[in-house]
Amino acid sequence: MKEEALWLKFLSRWMFLMPIPVLLLFTAVGSLISVSGDTPMGLAYMVAGSEKPFFLRLLGLALTLLWGSVIVFFLALARLYRHQHPLQSTFLGALAVGFIIPMSAGNAQWTIGLDMAKRYGEAAPETQEMIRQIQMTVFQFVESRIDMANLLWGVGILLFISIARSVKNVPTYILVLYFISALIMLTVFVSHIVGFTFPFVLIPVYWLATLAGHISLGFAFAKQAKMNRSIVPAEVSA
Repeated sequence: MKEEALWLKFLSRWMFLMPIPVLLLFTAVGSLISVSGDTPMGLAYMVAGSEKPFFLRLLGLALTLLWGSVIVFFLALARLYRHQHPLQSTFLGALAVGFIIPMSAGNAQWTIGLDMAKRYGEAAPETQEMIRQIQMTVFQFVESRIDMANLLWGVGILLFISIARSVKNVPTYILVLYFISALIMLTVFVSHIVGFTFPFVLIPVYWLATLAGHISLGFAFAKQAKMNRSIVPAEVSA
């Protein structure tokens, strides 16, 4: 009971921090795209980064913090539910460790992407074409790691929903928000594997559902942690 209260308290605070990397990501991507103009997406970050390296660094930092925050989120959930659902919690913890792979996408933006942008800005026109081809390979590497994140997120959130429904400590509307989030990311993953065009309009829906889920879950866990604190003194006095 004491351990559960500690993890509830931690998660009630952590959920309000998780939107911060998302805001950094929006800022970095929006700034880079505005600078790159009509450049294809695979080259946009490099071209823009050669002019505004700060935002490319910010993109790498945002991706690293984003997946790092998810690792902490999944691990904390695994600890919270480990007594009620030990097997599912172990699997959820394993998924958290798996997010180390997507974190390499952020590291790639820090190192490879930034170096490529610098070389591109200093290169002669004939050399720039060769750098563009190399950059497309780097872009595919980063995207493959993000695809892995989409899969891990979708599976992990569905597992969390299954556990939370059994324990009944999370309101249904929050689980619906997370279900929408997981379903969209799994659809994105499948679309890249199968090769069909994914409706881009669903991406804003994903972010809205995810951020709303994070904030709502933070309030829900805070309320539950407060209830637990009021129950413990009553039990002691009894």
